Amino acid sequence: MRFHKTLLAITTAALMTQAGTTLAAISAQDAAKLGTELTPTGAERAGNADGSIPEWNGGMTTPPSDYQAGGTRIDPFADEQPLFTIDASNYQQYADKLTEGQKALFAKHADFKMPVYKTHRTFAAPQWVYDNTKTNATRTDLTADGNGVEKAFGGYPFPIPKNGKEAIWNHNLRWLGSGVEKNYANLVVYSNGEKTIGQGRLWETYPYYDQQGSLDSFNGNIFQVLVQYSLPVRRKGEVILAIDPVNQAKEPRQAWQYIPGQRRVRRAPTIAFDTPNAQFAGQATYDDSFMYNGSPERYDWKLVGKKEMFIPYNNNKMLAEAKKGIDTVADTLATPKFPNPDYMRWELHRVWVVEATLKDGSRHVYGKRTFFLDEDSWAVAATDIYDGRDNLWRAGFAGMVNAYDVPATVIRGYWHADLQNDAYAFNELDIKPLDFSAVKNDKFYTPTQVRKMSRR
Repeated sequence: MRFHKTLLAITTAALMTQAGTTLAAISAQDAAKLGTELTPTGAERAGNADGSIPEWNGGMTTPPSDYQAGGTRIDPFADEQPLFTIDASNYQQYADKLTEGQKALFAKHADFKMPVYKTHRTFAAPQWVYDNTKTNATRTDLTADGNGVEKAFGGYPFPIPKNGKEAIWNHNLRWLGSGVEKNYANLVVYSNGEKTIGQGRLWETYPYYDQQGSLDSFNGNIFQVLVQYSLPVRRKGEVILAIDPVNQAKEPRQAWQYIPGQRRVRRAPTIAFDTPNAQFAGQATYDDSFMYNGSPERYDWKLVGKKEMFIPYNNNKMLAEAKKGIDTVADTLATPKFPNPDYMRWELHRVWVVEATLKDGSRHVYGKRTFFLDEDSWAVAATDIYDGRDNLWRAGFAGMVNAYDVPATVIRGYWHADLQNDAYAFNELDIKPLDFSAVKNDKFYTPTQVRKMSRR
């Protein structure tokens, strides 16, 4: 596996330290590289040697001329055609730029393909996020055990990461706006083509990214999320509330659940880690959501390096199709064994490679996970997942979507393929446009609100 040497001078010391070791924030000299030779969030500003990855020039901050505010975020590159297509007949030519999961899908399925398009580095965030990122760079630390972050607010905590935990905290604390309302479909697609269809309405607020806030006023929460399910029928009326603190060494996730059959709101501490996500019939865990979420406490984390890989990017075409409704999602997008390749867009991007290996004495159904983090947005774009015997079990891919009106790069339509039973979980396909103006206050994210919603 080939890795870029650029930036390794900054990270070499960390790559040689023991997993979990906490180091001080970076120097002012290193932080000065942000916004110059590095992007404001820590990516390499320059393109690659052959020009297939362009220079980052600020990202996409202006919507297409035919975009209507509040409407579907149309594909800004709809006129482009694939540069080439990777399939079962030629994937070995590109093996050094493919995940193990991608290679396994090609080996198993003659009809799996990846249309590869021109690379566009569209990621962008508001200037205040960039400013806070630079401030965080010289003040933010991991907690002693690495399971929390201290002295961070309103930006990426570790734009120049020194170890694997810092990198995964960048994913957990990536810019997604200050809040959002979602109306989405999700599915489990079985090997025989049968499907279980789910639907939810979700409200999420990110106190960590309160533009009017500060480190002193910050309530300590990464996100506060409330979701109400309407499908499948067995979950109709179920409500889940979850609150994730930024310092999970001090306070773990808080969660509550209302199940109509039980007719009461109860605490739900198991909505975390490797508990099977009930929406996906055992095909995904709760910490598979958004490719990874929650405390990193059960794994040893290693920052392996950086390399070029084909990852889903600018997948607005798929999301625009999902807006046609649940029937379209089920019939057109959710094809057997893997999502419809004709609606996927793959691009060549640089990624950070992070390995998570289950700690001795810790419990998780996944013995090892390899994460591939987009260098621009810090989102996990793909993951290889291994069982306790080190067999490749699942492969996950994030449908990276350009919300150019925010601006932000968000994960929508992400999927986890089970390489053993040929089923996959397909999550968060928006049947209505994301509403980033729906920023609820703290009072909305309480068990009292869950009770109110249970009576509707």
